[in-house]
Amino acid sequence: MRDHMDMAGRLTILMHDRDGQLVLDQRQHNRIVTSGRRLVAEMFGGTTGTPRTPISSIAIGTGDTAPADTDTALAARRGNPKAITKVEYSNFTDTQGVARVRVQVTAQFDFGEANDPSTPLREAGLLNKDGVLYSRVVFNAVTKTDTFQLTLLWDIIF
Repeated sequence: MRDHMDMAGRLTILMHDRDGQLVLDQRQHNRIVTSGRRLVAEMFGGTTGTPRTPISSIAIGTGDTAPADTDTALAARRGNPKAITKVEYSNFTDTQGVARVRVQVTAQFDFGEANDPSTPLREAGLLNKDGVLYSRVVFNAVTKTDTFQLTLLWDIIF
């Protein structure tokens, strides 16, 4: 019997207006970058010196360069990363009959945050408290203004 772990992720972007109406629901698969894979490996196997910490925030930006394994940061970050406010775990069986674990993390950019109607958002990344990039995604342009609240839900499958 042979077993392997393919980590995969997907970002869901939800934008609501001030009345709470959903105005955007966009989903995009991400790339788990080399620094993110190393982060998981070091958390699993341990490291000498300062221990690694789990992801804790989501950053957004305006870069539209396709994600690459060698990415260590967003191409053009906008503002400060937002703390992850919710973490949920669930178990499921994939289409090949393999038992998987899904973790979903959530962060929210409120009405007054990350606004710039002249330059749309195009990228997001998962970071730990030390700024290590776990994964990065580029998505269709999203124009964020103070009339919208942006919720990012990021699923990672193990």
